[in-house]
Amino acid sequence: MRGGSVKMLMVMDPARCSGCDDCINACRETHGVARARKGDRMPLFCLQCHPEKAPCARICPVGAIREVDGALVVDEESCILCKLCMVACPAGMIVMNTEKKSAEKCTLCMDAEVILPACVEACKENVLKLVSLDDLAELRDRADFSEVLEEAVKIYGKKI
Repeated sequence: MRGGSVKMLMVMDPARCSGCDDCINACRETHGVARARKGDRMPLFCLQCHPEKAPCARICPVGAIREVDGALVVDEESCILCKLCMVACPAGMIVMNTEKKSAEKCTLCMDAEVILPACVEACKENVLKLVSLDDLAELRDRADFSEVLEEAVKIYGKKI
């Protein structure tokens, strides 16, 4: 895993998404199973919930979903395949990897040997961006972002 515990988020400009599925295919190639899925017109991704508030982690009866380097990951050896995390995930983004016999979720590719998440790297339209909460704090004073950022930060229980 890459080092650091800076909370990262993936943001997307849905108006510019062409629906090409390159991001989903790149995820599948990198992890063996797509941790993102196709929505009606565009891909859907993990919300990267705050580790202390994530429904998937809170419901897991064996504590297999925990924070590592700022991201929630599934400990494959601890996972008992009860699928409660799938039910609890507000975005429906927990997937089962039958080969590994474990639940999986997006970790922004922190568990892969890549610099950028595979989906971000694969996006030819440059629709996907990786940002940190620190980056969001710097944008706070820009009038065109202030309301959106205030709402996003509330979700993570942080004040900027």
